[in-house]
Amino acid sequence: MKANVHTDIVVAGGGAAGIAAAIAAARQGLQVLLIERNAYTGGKATAAEVGTVCGLYKYNKKNNAQYLVKGFAKEFATHLQKKSGTKALFNADGLHYLPYNIEDFKSVSLDYLHENKVTAYFDTEIKSVQIHQHKINAVTVLKKGQPVNIHLQSIIDCTGASIISQAAHLPIIESDQYQAAAQVFSMTGIEETNEARLGLIITKAVSAAITNKILPAFYDRVYIVPGSLKNNEASFKVGIPIAVTNTPGNLQELKKAAHSFVSNLAAFLIANVDAFKNASIKNIASEVGIRTGQRNVGKYILTEDDVLACRKFDDGIALAAWPIEEWRQDRRVNMRYLPQDEYYHVPAACLQSAGIGNLFFAGRNISATDAAIASARVMGICLQTGYAAGCLAAAVVKNISIADAVVQIQTSQL
Repeated sequence: MKANVHTDIVVAGGGAAGIAAAIAAARQGLQVLLIERNAYTGGKATAAEVGTVCGLYKYNKKNNAQYLVKGFAKEFATHLQKKSGTKALFNADGLHYLPYNIEDFKSVSLDYLHENKVTAYFDTEIKSVQIHQHKINAVTVLKKGQPVNIHLQSIIDCTGASIISQAAHLPIIESDQYQAAAQVFSMTGIEETNEARLGLIITKAVSAAITNKILPAFYDRVYIVPGSLKNNEASFKVGIPIAVTNTPGNLQELKKAAHSFVSNLAAFLIANVDAFKNASIKNIASEVGIRTGQRNVGKYILTEDDVLACRKFDDGIALAAWPIEEWRQDRRVNMRYLPQDEYYHVPAACLQSAGIGNLFFAGRNISATDAAIASARVMGICLQTGYAAGCLAAAVVKNISIADAVVQIQTSQL
């Protein structure tokens, strides 16, 4: 027999967007239940060990990072920065980002949930949804293998893969292939203390090996996670030479290829590069870093033109300045930048289902084209869309108009 639970709002997904959505709704005085398939918070930020929060700061070539985001996104980033003991870094292209410790991200997220009395179901999988009169009124989940029927008034999909829309058989935005995936891993015993110099050492060694046909060409897709080199350890990100699709078994194929890549690359570095002669693999992130995937169809679909034209919307609920960052199989990365110190709005209509009155989205599965989500998917923007979605979902429960909720978001968050 299924257990039955009642709550005001369900948040599906416990990543950056899901945490923000849950906190926003809880701060409206509502009962919130967060569902997470892993045993811990953070989503890709922790399971894939991303390591940096992008999208928090203005885009410019100044040495000091200037916050673009306000409200909860800035609040969360400030707490995470203090907990991790890190500072914002920048590169020559004018991008600023915040390194963080993986365990600290989990800790800060859990603290927020506890402080705001959000109920969290971990190790929980969404199986189905029930719809009545164009609203979702319940979801059925498997909580540690046991079925639970959760009755709700409003729901927010922060899964990154539009799980709720899929379960409800709603239209979704999908592609034959998505952005190239990545795998993060760490090594210890590294005999180099300068991160830039270490990156150059790796680039030269790998390039020479590719030229001499010791390594395949795709081995040039290796990067140091910025700010990770400390205490003779560093994290690295490698691009996986397998296309990301919706086909069955694709995720397992990606993971298998990623682990082979990591193993072979580490063995090469240890055998051929002095800085790695006493090094070893410390850890491989438990999940492959999937950058983009299926997305929900909202009342508006954010476009490439909106991003590049720095469009401002009357219902704007997030400030975004991250470039369109496209990782493809045939190249390293293609970056299309906004003008310095400019930004665009993510509109509230991208967070609202086109067909279900109480379904909202946030994070990597907002309503956006492939190019637009290549900018809007980063964590600093996900924190904002998550918080806004939480406010919009709360408005439905409290019988507040969406228009009034947008004004409240703009007043407190922008």
